[in-house]
Amino acid sequence: MGVQESTDMGCGAADRQKTNEPTEKGGSGEAMNDDDALRELQGERITFDKKTGAYTGARKEKGGDDGLFEIEASGPGEQMGACLPYLGALKEPKDHPAPNPSEPGVNFALEHVYGFRTYDTRNNVYFSSDNKVVYCVASLGVVLDPASNTQKFFGGGVVPRGGAKATTDQHDDDVICLAMSPDRKLVATGQVGARPKVFIWNADTCKTKANGKYEIKVKDTRAISNVAFSGDGKYIAFVDKHNDHNFYVMNVDTGAVEYTDKTGPGEVFDIAWSPTEQIFCIAGQKFIKFVNVKEKKSNNGTGHGGMSFASVAYGPDGTCYAGCTDGQIYVFKGTTSSKKIPAHKGLINTMKWVESGLITAGVDRKLNVYSPAIALTSSVSLPSAGRALDMKDGTIVVGMKNGTIALVKDGKVDKEIMKSHHDGETWGLEVMEGGQVVTSGDDNKVMLWDTKARKLIKEGTIHEKAGVKVKYGASSMTSYPDNQCARAVAYNAKTNEIAVATNYGEVQIRDAKNIDTIKKEFKVCERWIEFMKYSPNGEFLAVGTHSNSIVIYSTDSYSKKGAQTAHKSSITSLDWSKNSKYIRSNCEAYELLFFSMDSMSQDPSGATNTIDVEWATQHTKIGWSVTGVFPKGTDGTHINGVCMSEDGKLIATGCDYGFITIFNNPCREGHVGKSFRGHSEHVVRVRFGESDQYIYSVGGQDKTLMQWKRAQENLLTSPSFTLHQTLSLIHISEPTRRYAISYAVFCLKKKKHT
Repeated sequence: MGVQESTDMGCGAADRQKTNEPTEKGGSGEAMNDDDALRELQGERITFDKKTGAYTGARKEKGGDDGLFEIEASGPGEQMGACLPYLGALKEPKDHPAPNPSEPGVNFALEHVYGFRTYDTRNNVYFSSDNKVVYCVASLGVVLDPASNTQKFFGGGVVPRGGAKATTDQHDDDVICLAMSPDRKLVATGQVGARPKVFIWNADTCKTKANGKYEIKVKDTRAISNVAFSGDGKYIAFVDKHNDHNFYVMNVDTGAVEYTDKTGPGEVFDIAWSPTEQIFCIAGQKFIKFVNVKEKKSNNGTGHGGMSFASVAYGPDGTCYAGCTDGQIYVFKGTTSSKKIPAHKGLINTMKWVESGLITAGVDRKLNVYSPAIALTSSVSLPSAGRALDMKDGTIVVGMKNGTIALVKDGKVDKEIMKSHHDGETWGLEVMEGGQVVTSGDDNKVMLWDTKARKLIKEGTIHEKAGVKVKYGASSMTSYPDNQCARAVAYNAKTNEIAVATNYGEVQIRDAKNIDTIKKEFKVCERWIEFMKYSPNGEFLAVGTHSNSIVIYSTDSYSKKGAQTAHKSSITSLDWSKNSKYIRSNCEAYELLFFSMDSMSQDPSGATNTIDVEWATQHTKIGWSVTGVFPKGTDGTHINGVCMSEDGKLIATGCDYGFITIFNNPCREGHVGKSFRGHSEHVVRVRFGESDQYIYSVGGQDKTLMQWKRAQENLLTSPSFTLHQTLSLIHISEPTRRYAISYAVFCLKKKKHT
């Protein structure tokens, strides 16, 4: 094909501004100018387009790609086909499970989600009436019990027939705003999309309230960016991302929108209702507006000099307080600013009126507590800028820019209840022994998780010192340079080591017991690294680069043993044989190649020579066993990650729709999969763990690790179910006996009519 070194696939080269120390401006004490504040407020509102290789301001709709990726019949030769060079390498293995085209009879359910939407959202963390913490991430509303560290979800689960286009009573895209009713029992959440939706749901049951869904059908509305409940809980107000930034007032009981109008061209950053009358305030870019719902009219605020406001709150007497980009609190009586109160050094991200007065947080990493007279009573230093606040029974919950949600008591951070990746994209994923999982991303973090305890064990820094920008780095909207971003990790059980590959082309070796310490670091290539894997015997590390090569290192000293350079494009995935003597690999040119460790070179007839070879994994998305994983009408980039279960019965994939999908193994053309929603962005990696009882997945742009637990198998659709199981019904456990009886009756009836 003569394909040049590729830099796309959601991860290619794109010009972007990077800073050596990506901290919030104003965080070190300097004043933040209005333009800097607006960039900080708007966050990552840009999306990567795989087709053009560029980031754009308009959000790409999820759906089928224009290009086709349909498997054709294999022609003669092992690497024939100018357009689809892998066709000749698709050889049926000698031993494999019997093909089963049916949907797998297995279910997985979300058990825990490690993530918090923070990079472009505010005011999205609240206490519920029973002291749970409610927030949003990916396509989910999350209800976290800090006492038991367990979660419930609004959204997620099996995708109904129709896939990405199916109608659901849950979010099907990024949830970017959240509000809590005054009685703390109802939650309102809004999402992005061509026809964005807002839902009102019960914080206890996580079920949609009757008449609790509204879908905006006006063209170019793009998203629902802000939402708030009225003081009496009878209404919600929300704002869309249309160029006119329309606002809507919805009756909570009937679901009807009773009033809507334009806000104007300026971005909207916050909305809040007066507790004394049906008036709400809209704060935004160089404006503040007051909307009288009863009179159905709005008025611009005056006396603020055209400043921008990121946050707004009302006191119990109807006084409005607005947090400005200059770090001051503007006090509005009616629609006019009457005075200014110095509060923070730089942008005030968030504020809330609580039982003790006003609480605020800003880019200076301070959480301030004020009396009802707006006198500062205490100030708490935070590890990162606060972007969401709430208070109940004397405890403050704060959501921070670094992906952390924490409880604050007695003037200090008492407990961190959620940690997560927070910048750029999250790609690195590997399952270790004992239920541990390691992840890495574009935020200078390597994170080790205990999935049994559902918590972070240890966080490592990729590089303390920022490096220079790489010419052909991975495309990302991260604020970190390439040497502080990592998209591939691997684990060696033999040496208990973790390998971390940076977007600068380096590999770091770390002890799994102390991931913040780098034991060894070496340069592999001049471009970024997408995939790595240790050999099953633990003696080698294969590094797949965007310099089109697979470089092999011996793990005794990490000296270079050799390199495989036959691929025409960037390496996207690879597998080792169980005996550690063969590697098969895919690249962005859609090649499936085979390499012999004995000769340290490509085996041109490897597809034939390995038909009786057992493979340790199935991460390559092009191969005989996975020809059916691509949805009709999608191209080869649609599937990002593939994994085979330990027992070899299932194939799991992650795709651009944001789904994880499971198939019976092998997955051939026309086979039916079962998809699960939770992520809102392209799922880049999936892994089985804990003897196939779990699937772990990471969503690139949603920066979230999800933990899916296997549910009870349905005997009717299980590929292992046979009529023989019905002959001894007394031995079948009670919950499944009815399935077996039903199946036996079905078979008898069928036999009677033949």
